[in-house]
Amino acid sequence: MTVKRILVLLAMLMGGSMAIAQDADTLKSGSERRSNQNVMLNASYASIPRTISLGIPEWGTYIMDDGLPASMFKDFFPGYLSWRSGLSTESMQLTRLDESAIQLGTTGFFPMSVSKAGADKAEGAAKYTANQYGRHEIELHTASPLGNGWGIDLNVYQSFDRGSNHLDFTTYQERIRFYKAGVSKKMADGRGLLKATYLFMNYLDLTDQYGPFIFVGDGSVKPYGDFRLGRDQYIPGTTFFEYLDIRDGKRKKGRFTEDLGIPVHVLTACFNRSFDNGMEMDLSSRLRMSDSKQKSTYLNGITEVGTGDGYSYLDGTPYSGNVQSRFFMYEDDHYDEWLTTVRVKRSKRKHSSIAGANFWFNWSQASTMTSNFAYEARKDPEALTYNGELYYVHNTGAQFLDGFQSRLALFAQDEWRVKQKVNVHYGIRAEYSGISGKAAHNLDGKDNNSRYNGWTLESPGVTLTPFRRNVINGAATLIGYYNLNSHCGAEINAIASLNHPNLGQYGDSSVPFEGAQPSYILRGGINFKNKWLDFQSLLTYLKRSNSYEMGMWTHKLSHAAGGYPAGYNETVYVSSLYDMEVLGWTTDMILSPFKGFTFHGLFTFRIPRYQNYSFTPVFSDGYSEEYDFSGKRITSSSGTEIELEPSYETGKWRFWLSARYYSRRYVNITNTLYLNPRWETFGGVDFKWNEHLSLSLNVVNFLNVTGASAGMREASLATDITPYRNYLTSGSYIRPFTVEFSTLLKF
Repeated sequence: MTVKRILVLLAMLMGGSMAIAQDADTLKSGSERRSNQNVMLNASYASIPRTISLGIPEWGTYIMDDGLPASMFKDFFPGYLSWRSGLSTESMQLTRLDESAIQLGTTGFFPMSVSKAGADKAEGAAKYTANQYGRHEIELHTASPLGNGWGIDLNVYQSFDRGSNHLDFTTYQERIRFYKAGVSKKMADGRGLLKATYLFMNYLDLTDQYGPFIFVGDGSVKPYGDFRLGRDQYIPGTTFFEYLDIRDGKRKKGRFTEDLGIPVHVLTACFNRSFDNGMEMDLSSRLRMSDSKQKSTYLNGITEVGTGDGYSYLDGTPYSGNVQSRFFMYEDDHYDEWLTTVRVKRSKRKHSSIAGANFWFNWSQASTMTSNFAYEARKDPEALTYNGELYYVHNTGAQFLDGFQSRLALFAQDEWRVKQKVNVHYGIRAEYSGISGKAAHNLDGKDNNSRYNGWTLESPGVTLTPFRRNVINGAATLIGYYNLNSHCGAEINAIASLNHPNLGQYGDSSVPFEGAQPSYILRGGINFKNKWLDFQSLLTYLKRSNSYEMGMWTHKLSHAAGGYPAGYNETVYVSSLYDMEVLGWTTDMILSPFKGFTFHGLFTFRIPRYQNYSFTPVFSDGYSEEYDFSGKRITSSSGTEIELEPSYETGKWRFWLSARYYSRRYVNITNTLYLNPRWETFGGVDFKWNEHLSLSLNVVNFLNVTGASAGMREASLATDITPYRNYLTSGSYIRPFTVEFSTLLKF
């Protein structure tokens, strides 16, 4: 790299502006979609796309596939349960912030994929991937023309993942079965495409990425005894679970490997047509049906108990020592969705416009049973009973709903080339959202539907109450670009959106907050682009108001109460409203100084804070206190995030690295406990033997850091950190050092 290029790059990084710019035909840095930012490089999960943070907590991510969301909800029934990126994917990018706000009704960087549609000639591909822990992936894809513009596309994917910490109660912690068949028709004039696909996917998730460790108190952690995070088992080998069915009041058992799973059937039809007047129309419609039976667990903390505290081995022998307890949730749900989106695009003179409509409908029946279980806090633990029960204290967090939601929206976007140096992009969305159904809510000051140990829909006094809500959601965007001259420009943009809680938040005993939840994003900065550098630096202010959460808060009981022993870390649900604010500076660059080499760097510095955040939890031993956490840093959100992604391609070889840095993250909402910075790292070597055979060797977490995340619910409200120095706790971790080998064969 020349000295001049180095000086230019340093000046950009320091935020200085250059007196160089770009004409209207080439300056599109602000409006172009960036690369997919390696969205499938997830340090925690091998098969789920990562969430790209805006600085505030996001529960899941939208996935766009063939012009439609893979699911209407990103958290209630996430899209990855009926989607994957593989050999049947033609392309994948990220949505722009303004694009997602106007066309989806929610703002974020979301993966957007397009599936293949037939082929001009018969082709096929097979891919096999394995790692040293026993994960095996097999994928087959074939496409062929049928004549007269017709074609077929077939895809099969199978995943067998034992996990890095092999579990006694299952052979595979994750098992995915994916089958997809499509037929397409290309119009004779070459200006239209009709595509129809059927997809079946069954997702079984039994992964358990938890373990014990010592929280030192200075942000670091150290091993607990001989336990190896990521390698050792931290759950008993019991092959079944027990629950109290809220629908009929009966005690039942389920088997992890036989009775759990999420089978999904999806039918999708897409039609694209261009016309003589320069107009283009896209129509996509999708029907999705699913029965979901899945489990999830949350760590309640580790407690030291004696032989008289009620804990015993399965043979009845009293137990004394450290006990790990978990909050267990079993969800038995049914979801149906019908989503249709139509878009009309047209470019004329100085305008490129899109107008469209969403017709989205969801029917959901959701039943969530909760309980608790306990076991020894060690490697390969034995299960423990509490007062003779393996699963105890049932349905204190139970949820039920039977409902329907519709989202009907009109939207429009326009790119207006005002002058050679001035572009203006603007958009608007108006959405009607209707929700109706029935649930077990407390109404009019009554508490007959409050959850307690042993609660079911058959309990005395419990009633199903109808709910109905019709609201207007919306969004508006305005972006302005000013091009200085041939390489550099400036931009400022504003995004405002208005949303309300969705159907999935109506299952608790409390009616969720039904008011508006406005969000605002203001950004401004500079763009620079030439043959070897594509650069963007922006200041950002984000505010989201009236965020509704059914929070889980934990307190150590002073005496036996609510079916729990003294000293137990009881978790209660408390609904609350709060605001979040983020002030940040982001610099994004793609550097190509010489042939074959590319470097992508993303540097984000932000201050994320809660505002107007107060609540009053009440625990079984009578303890209650009002808390106010306004001004506190948002937990699990780093103030500094850096992504470094160099790659070099020469001949048949490609070498690449991806490293992400996350600064200090607070563990609890009081901001008294935190975890030190960490790196998430990936790397690989790709070798293209010939046009038919490619080989890849990839490494995950080559620095071999644990990435331990101490949830520490028992310290969620702690202000005195003295008890938590050299403290035995438990939490999650990222994937350990992993070597993957892939073979791709095309024929």
